[in-house]
Amino acid sequence: MGAARHVACYQRWIAGQEAGLGELEAASANAAAGRATDGELRVVVERCMRGYAEYVATRRTLAREDGTALFAPPWCTSFENSVLWLGGCRPSLTIRLLYSLSGEGLEEHIEEFISGRGALGAARGMGLLGITARQLELVNDLHRRTLRDEDALNYRLATLQEDVADRPLLPIVRERATAAAAAAALGAGASCDGLGTRTRIVVARPAGAVDHEVDAAIGSYKAGLGRLLEEADELRMSTARTLVTEILTPRQAVETLVAGKQLHLAVRNWSRRGEMVAQPARSPVTLPVAPSSNRANP
Repeated sequence: MGAARHVACYQRWIAGQEAGLGELEAASANAAAGRATDGELRVVVERCMRGYAEYVATRRTLAREDGTALFAPPWCTSFENSVLWLGGCRPSLTIRLLYSLSGEGLEEHIEEFISGRGALGAARGMGLLGITARQLELVNDLHRRTLRDEDALNYRLATLQEDVADRPLLPIVRERATAAAAAAALGAGASCDGLGTRTRIVVARPAGAVDHEVDAAIGSYKAGLGRLLEEADELRMSTARTLVTEILTPRQAVETLVAGKQLHLAVRNWSRRGEMVAQPARSPVTLPVAPSSNRANP
């Protein structure tokens, strides 16, 4: 049942992504035609972020039950899994998407800004989204903070993974190997050395006690991964929320969210089609789809 709940959560999210993309594209078209106010666009953006928060809350519950299932989920394609960072997209990817969406015009001004040749107080927009110099300064600060937080999580993940080669698992592995050698010696009969002295056989602890330690160690590792995934999800959400609700204008936020959802859904569809061609016999993980939410997630 645990796997079913994971898959159902993912399917609801994809349904929300598709529904949300339609709503955001309609809002973008209305804004371009002058038929949508900033207030109306802001409502669409907030609805998108509420849906994302609900998705993160559901994942938090699932991560506490089995966080490892979300690191390389079988309901995603191998290509999708290859670009995951701690169970999802890298938080700084949202900011990189903004740079890419704004185009070369923004990149030119970034060089001026970094070199100190740009006018920080300029109100004129830069790039295809019309990013102002003040917005660029805020985005740059957010980018640096996000990269710092990503590095901290990367370090903790590396430490957790390296702990597998330390206590308590390694001593248990070694003890199991010694116990297996002792059992083999007992099966062959007690051996004697050249002086007729019997070789000392090492008696290992009962297997049940060792299995309990193994289960506890693996459980602790899985719990650690779950906590990291929770923090990574929070960083993903906080980065996206800060960008689209505190830095960008409502119209800029809508365009950024549209691009993000288009990219996510396109990569998902392309990679699935590619894997179906390469492995026609492979059956994707499918379960009955729960009623979808109209709320979307970045």
